Amino acid sequence: MGRAPRAFVPGGIYHVYSRGSNRQAIFRFDSDRVDFLGCLDRVVRRYELICFSYCLMPNHFHLVVETPDGRLSDAMKALNGRYALRFNHRYGCDAHLFKNRFGAVLQDTDSQFFWTLRYAVRNPVEVGLCSDPGQWPWSSYRASVGEVRPPTFLALSRLLSHFGDMPDRAMARYRAFVAS
Repeated sequence: MGRAPRAFVPGGIYHVYSRGSNRQAIFRFDSDRVDFLGCLDRVVRRYELICFSYCLMPNHFHLVVETPDGRLSDAMKALNGRYALRFNHRYGCDAHLFKNRFGAVLQDTDSQFFWTLRYAVRNPVEVGLCSDPGQWPWSSYRASVGEVRPPTFLALSRLLSHFGDMPDRAMARYRAFVAS
């Protein structure tokens, strides 16, 4: 018997994450991360998600997304399923890539939303992979502060609107916020 479907709030903002089964790496090489971001781009467009932030860690990933129609389960099934299929084919694996279902926490207050935005892009710093979020190339941080061109799926203007009306000033405020 299958698990009961989870209900997600239309218009809700969620911290979404998935971990590798048995803490295994879900990204072996940078090419895997590039492939995952391509899968994420397709899913964001297909399910009309609003992606505020992402961070790809060696054995898990974080997303901060808004789901206008509440179809987060469908979107994550498509993302994790497509990426796992491609990963397993690439490396000749036949086991589950991801541990359990994805996790999703509704960000029902502004403070929770802002805390999660900071947490996601600071995760590589907190676990010792780098000393500054700008050193980690596999998160949305560098795009959000104007250091690199943002991927098309990243809702950068929506993110920055929470930090000010002028893009340069909003980027500076976002940078200071993440550093604080």
